[in-house]
Amino acid sequence: MEKMTNVKALATVIAYAEDNKDVFSAEVVEKLENMKASYERKSTNRKPTKAQETGAEVRKAVVEVLTGAPAAMTATQVLNAIADRFEGLTLPKVTAQLTALKKDNEIERFLDKKTAYFKIAETAEEVA
Repeated sequence: MEKMTNVKALATVIAYAEDNKDVFSAEVVEKLENMKASYERKSTNRKPTKAQETGAEVRKAVVEVLTGAPAAMTATQVLNAIADRFEGLTLPKVTAQLTALKKDNEIERFLDKKTAYFKIAETAEEVA
């Protein structure tokens, strides 16, 4: 099921209001259309937050470090490798980016003696 947004809800109400003009006045329909247009403008003018921009930069740095690494690395090793590039970088922030990269299938995570290691994911092209 698709998420119900304000724009979708207003579109539904506007369609209902236009079908029942005897119940809804033209002013109400016009007001609803203006509200819908306002929500549409807000959703198109979004830009990434400072934290999102930093997160993207950290992800790129993590991929670079893991690509150049001779072996799999722990989150702490990744942090130590890129800490000088970012001010205030902490282990939880690095772990969050590693998790996001894992969800995007860009890196692999595996356990060895209860320690999590990360490496660049092998794609089908590399295996063939």
